[in-house]
Amino acid sequence: MNNIHRGVSLFLLSLAVLTLSGCAKVASEKTGTDYLKIYNAHNHRIFTATGRRSKTLVSHIPQTYNNISNKKIPQSANPSYRYVMHKEKHDITITMQVYANYRYAKLSGVPVIGGGTVKLTSRNYQKLNHPQNFID
Repeated sequence: MNNIHRGVSLFLLSLAVLTLSGCAKVASEKTGTDYLKIYNAHNHRIFTATGRRSKTLVSHIPQTYNNISNKKIPQSANPSYRYVMHKEKHDITITMQVYANYRYAKLSGVPVIGGGTVKLTSRNYQKLNHPQNFID
């Protein structure tokens, strides 16, 4: 149980770094940029935001999850959207795959813990399966 709390804390910390580190006025030596990309079930990119806009949108993506585990996603799960969030300053890319018929999200690229599966609340499930509500 202690490992679950540690994993959740590290995950939330990494998302906070993605969201809040842009507030610092420290120039990055890299020439890239922060971005948020959203892909639909057919793996077509439906939205891209870069720079400050991507930071604003990432802050609207649900970031509170009860726990992160190594639970397998059922084979009958139908992918609905994939979110790819990148923070250039720390060279972190977190990918979140959500599913149309299960209230789970699969995460990868989470610093320290790598990734895993989270069970979504009804509210987070609805928000992540309707990204047009917060990208417009």
